[in-house]
Amino acid sequence: MPQISLALFVSLAILTSPAAAQTDPAVKDFKRYFKKAKETVERVEFVRSLEKIDDAGVAKELLKVLKDKESAVAAAAAEVLGQLPSPKSREPLLVIVEKGKPAEQLAPILRSAAKGKWEEFLPLLRPHLGHKEDSVRLWAIRAVGSMRDTESLPSIVAIAGEDSNPLVRVASIESIVQMGGDQVELCMPPLIAALKDEDTSVQIAGCLALRSVRSKEAIPALIDTWQNGEGLVLQHIYPTLLEITDLQFGADADQWARWWGNAKSLFEIPSAEKLLERREARAKTAALYVPKEGSAAFAGIATPSREVVFVIDVSGSMEDSVLEREKFRQAGHSRFAKMDILKKELVAAIEGLEGNVMFNVHAFASEVDSWRKSLAPANALNKRSAAEFVKKLDPIGGAASQARASAGLSGSANVSAGRTNTYAALMTGLGVTDEKMALAVTRDDSIEVEGVGDTLFFFSDGLPTVGEIVDTDEILEAIQKFNEFRRISIHAVAIGDFKKTWMRRLAEKNSGQFVDLGR
Repeated sequence: MPQISLALFVSLAILTSPAAAQTDPAVKDFKRYFKKAKETVERVEFVRSLEKIDDAGVAKELLKVLKDKESAVAAAAAEVLGQLPSPKSREPLLVIVEKGKPAEQLAPILRSAAKGKWEEFLPLLRPHLGHKEDSVRLWAIRAVGSMRDTESLPSIVAIAGEDSNPLVRVASIESIVQMGGDQVELCMPPLIAALKDEDTSVQIAGCLALRSVRSKEAIPALIDTWQNGEGLVLQHIYPTLLEITDLQFGADADQWARWWGNAKSLFEIPSAEKLLERREARAKTAALYVPKEGSAAFAGIATPSREVVFVIDVSGSMEDSVLEREKFRQAGHSRFAKMDILKKELVAAIEGLEGNVMFNVHAFASEVDSWRKSLAPANALNKRSAAEFVKKLDPIGGAASQARASAGLSGSANVSAGRTNTYAALMTGLGVTDEKMALAVTRDDSIEVEGVGDTLFFFSDGLPTVGEIVDTDEILEAIQKFNEFRRISIHAVAIGDFKKTWMRRLAEKNSGQFVDLGR
């Protein structure tokens, strides 16, 4: 009997057995009360009440919730499904993977299988590697990679070089790393080709993969990219060469090229064991490297990116003065309102952009005000326009507005508009502005968001106070999920006296740098 049919046979046998009957009272209560609940928060809590219950009834009920019109409720259902503790509790999901439908349930199930490494699903995953739906392909690829299914490796290698969706190509490259370390000859061509991919996220994924799937063949391709390429991938070339060769030539592409011209016939890459001995020292060296030549720069953070977005806080508290005046005076500032400091830093950054950079500026308080709808070239006219946009910005709803409001005077309407909607600001900077698009990207990790940069500078002086998501941990989780395959680098710049740990984590979790300008 074919393997897939056998898996289906076993699945149906368990589902129809007496042991598979619903026995947990929580499942019965859920069926009774969930359909009556109206508030989103209550419905999410009801879904989360089913966490880690070892009962196939949980899966049956939550499969229905995956289609819920409330994205938060559907996301909670997907999360709980991913925690199903045993093959018995996952049997209803196995049947859907076998049938390959309904499509809206299939991708979340494959995502859970990938995250949980559900090995009983593996025989049924392979046919979905070529599924017509991008999200299904993405998570099927991720799942076979997480379970190190070397039987799927040739298919994954082909997808990495041919798939039309860059996020799927990124997922393929990451799966190659997970299961292709011993088959370097098979895996190397798509990883090298990725360095010249049209999409930055694929370039970066390929470069990072070459640190694990190490080959002498990659060295000239990396050097050529360093010398002739452009964009954010350049930031990753030097650390990758260090990881492959264990040679300390410094951050000089020409020096590496001269070395390779003399050594290519004799050089052999060092063993993984030898590399392990020096990994910590090499990591420190690599972490210090940020290409300076040809970079865009803001608040002391330099980047080789050619697609840069600035997201800046103009909430009411930005009119306050900093506490550490002497520190800012030594940094060249003569005015000490946080807004004045921001304007000076940002105008300097805009004026310093090279002509081949694309950029945009988004200012936010309770709402987001954008300089342009999409990226614009950093020519003289656009830089002048963007600088004027920044210079005219004022804090919204600050102390003056609050004083007028408390006195009952007119002109105080901006108080409510001057809060800090961090989540909306970040999502706007990442290219998600339309409500329908926002809903789509929370449900489908494979959707491409076009016309946005590969590098985002986020500047703020406080914690979120308003918006769809206010809790900083939830914001971090949402941004990390959105950015898992997109690889947008997020740098965070903080100013003022507030708890800044979350901004540091935002940068760390998204391949960025964190700068604290001071209190």
